[in-house]
Amino acid sequence: MKNIVVVQITALILFSSALGGLFLFTDAYENVQATIVESLCFGCIKMDPITHLDYTFETADGQSHPQFILENLSTGPIFLAFREDVCGSCDIIEPILQEIFNVHFEKEDLVFETVDYDGTPIHFVHISLDHSSGDIRNSFYIYDKDHRGGVPMFALISLGDNGEIEPYYTTAYGTLGLTSDDGRRATLRRMITMGIDYYNENHGGYEYP
Repeated sequence: MKNIVVVQITALILFSSALGGLFLFTDAYENVQATIVESLCFGCIKMDPITHLDYTFETADGQSHPQFILENLSTGPIFLAFREDVCGSCDIIEPILQEIFNVHFEKEDLVFETVDYDGTPIHFVHISLDHSSGDIRNSFYIYDKDHRGGVPMFALISLGDNGEIEPYYTTAYGTLGLTSDDGRRATLRRMITMGIDYYNENHGGYEYP
């Protein structure tokens, strides 16, 4: 009997040591932190922020706009859609995005496609935070206007006049605080239309740095 207890205790110690080594010597902890702690899934925690479509020149964290944003603004507004792999609200909203922009993608895909939206070219970018890095991933923090830190998150970057023509954007979150797909579809279309209107007013004065 004592031998069995000794074996069980030894096995427990070995398992604990191996688990500790996993977190100390691999990037498992960083992966867990990046996918669970750093950003939240609004649908998973039953929180759905109400969306306010107010535009601003100020980035969320004071960083400069990424080069891929500044470059592509010369030819059209940019719509960024952020998600994580495990995200109930993302799964609700993405079929609506695919319908609006007439694009197809899987949840883990990085998509950068220029689409025709009622005669206006828009750069649609789908970003999975679990499968991206560098400027693409960092743009999540730059455009988290309301500092929600969660997905799904959508940013429409257009142009505005702030003494000079500069990027002008708004950000929406979750399932937009709405309970119907029709309402979500209408809100996203209003967000896009506003961005197009600002762009058409100001793109003639924009110069790519």
